[in-house]
Amino acid sequence: MPHITTENPQPATVPAAASITLRTPRKLGLVSLACVMYLVVSGGAYGLEDAVRMAGPRLTLLLCLVVPITLSLPTALMAAELTALMPVEGGFYFWVKQALGPFAGFAEAYLTILYTAFDMAIYPVLFAGYLSFILPLGPIGQIAIGVALVWAAGGLNFLGVRPVGMASIVLAAILVSPFAILVIAGLPRLVHFTMPAPPLFGPDPWGALAAGLTVVIWNFSGWENLSVVSAEIENPRRNYLRAILIAMPIIVAGYLLPLAVSVSGATTAADWGTGYFSHVGKSLGGPALGGALAVGGAVMSFAVFEAAMLWVSRMPFVLAREGYLSPPLAQLWSSTATPGKSILLCCVVFTILVPVGFVGLVVLDVFFYMAALALELFALLKLRQLMPHRAGIFTVGGGRPALALIATLPILTWTATFGLAISAGVAKKDFILAIALGICVWPAYRFCQRRYGGPPTIDPPTTSITA
Repeated sequence: MPHITTENPQPATVPAAASITLRTPRKLGLVSLACVMYLVVSGGAYGLEDAVRMAGPRLTLLLCLVVPITLSLPTALMAAELTALMPVEGGFYFWVKQALGPFAGFAEAYLTILYTAFDMAIYPVLFAGYLSFILPLGPIGQIAIGVALVWAAGGLNFLGVRPVGMASIVLAAILVSPFAILVIAGLPRLVHFTMPAPPLFGPDPWGALAAGLTVVIWNFSGWENLSVVSAEIENPRRNYLRAILIAMPIIVAGYLLPLAVSVSGATTAADWGTGYFSHVGKSLGGPALGGALAVGGAVMSFAVFEAAMLWVSRMPFVLAREGYLSPPLAQLWSSTATPGKSILLCCVVFTILVPVGFVGLVVLDVFFYMAALALELFALLKLRQLMPHRAGIFTVGGGRPALALIATLPILTWTATFGLAISAGVAKKDFILAIALGICVWPAYRFCQRRYGGPPTIDPPTTSITA
């Protein structure tokens, strides 16, 4: 079980390698942090529909029960411990660099940039998909709407961390409301829950498991992402864990309850796909609820995108400060203390990726995310050896058995998605592409090191961060 000591706290020493900070008086408080975390990880049950179509309703329900235990909880505990240990701008990049060396740190950043590029391109696709439930949009119209979302969210992030946090509080409340009404309207279905008719496994069990698991992992992942903006969080050593404890039960319930209402007694999953919760809402609460869920899906896409942009845009900033990317990306706007050029670069990349389809994006996203997570888990193990003194800060309890579970359960969960590599379908090509891009990490490391010089041999003096 996790534990935290609060008597006579003596913060762990932040390594010199992790000294990059972002000096700004505008910081995320606990409520704002919990809302941003809710949006970064979830944003509601939107996006689960494709898992129901590909894996079937029974298997999707099962995965939504298992994945929070095997992936979300271990990742969240790891993130809480390492953020308490090293609450610095750049977060997990510095965890891995400090524990495993410069190349591993670069690999972490490389994989993160890959998965965030594909992940961020998902939300404009979902935005246009849900909006098409209300307004008839052709392919060109959906792309145009998606591109507009990219730049609107980028503009909000130019204003700084505080406006993003305030917007996230409002947007999180808007997103929870339609699903709460859906669950209330469908309460008889929950009370008298009937198992959906389609079997647990169809003719392609490996493909169904891998495809469904890939989408469910995407919906339940990202607990460590806000560590990248640790220096912009009030009291990160305590509030990161508190935000997790607030967000996790809301997220798990926010997936399971609407899904159970929607699939209770279902005879087929053939009609499921992006936007199907709107049809369920229409059948239970009429056009008003269906429209509210469609609007909620569009709002979710914007809300998650603008919240995720907060930490995603800091990655090029950190890498530029580390000497792996062009120095102008490390510049801050004096008025808002935001990395404006880094945000601009991210907007351009996401605009280019908008035309890619949902499933292909998710496959690439999850592969690179889980590869980066594996490095973070190895860093957790190594930092327990390198920095054993943790007086006064959160450390996961339970000794070696608990640590072993935290390190292995997410990897085992990821391994199950490799069924896509032996299954037929378009996703197989996406999986092969993911492996090919992953192998390119070493040439990319050497190129960036030679082109921009890489990190200095001697780390700069440590800049302390008040817990």
